[in-house]
Amino acid sequence: MMIESDKLSPSLEDYLETVLILVRGGSVARVRDIAAHLGVGKSSVTGALKTLAKRGLVNYEPYQFITLTDHGRELAEEVSARH
Repeated sequence: MMIESDKLSPSLEDYLETVLILVRGGSVARVRDIAAHLGVGKSSVTGALKTLAKRGLVNYEPYQFITLTDHGRELAEEVSARH
């Protein structure tokens, strides 16, 4: 269940859900894949991933694959179920 500090903007929810979709699809999540999936620029993705990483929801390092933390996966699955 989502707690108050977990509330994300709809945009950040979309980024989180996209990482989940890419990983579930047997692919890896990279900045360029997320950008292509959402139709946004790579710089937008990078900014969102930094925010999500600060919240402990994704593991993000430049030029590396993006993964969800356990807490990030829980939230992403909640978002996915709502959508």
